[in-house]
Amino acid sequence: MISKILITLAVIVACMWMLSSRAKPELRKVANPVVERRKKHIRNAAIGFMIIMSIAAGVMIYLEFDKRTAVVTVHVINTQSGAKKSYRVMKDDIHSDGFTTLEGLQVFVAGIERIEIETR
Repeated sequence: MISKILITLAVIVACMWMLSSRAKPELRKVANPVVERRKKHIRNAAIGFMIIMSIAAGVMIYLEFDKRTAVVTVHVINTQSGAKKSYRVMKDDIHSDGFTTLEGLQVFVAGIERIEIETR
């Protein structure tokens, strides 16, 4: 996820650098209207691309945050006895050896227990 953000920021910086590094003419020249129009189109396309990339990055960040903060039901099943216990947990609070419930209870899973995650 961080790589997507860094790539987006690199593209934005490159576009801004390209726009700001245009050389200033030393002598006053008569501009060709076709060339000027083409330059305006390229500049507008670069600005539009930067806006689209910024919006896409914002949407990706929002969707990733939304996935992590989703509330799921975790079922802890003892493989020997078949006993099943259910907990409500935020998806970001699930780790390899346990999880923390919404009520703040820390649950550690033993080697003989199995975890099932139910999303809605």
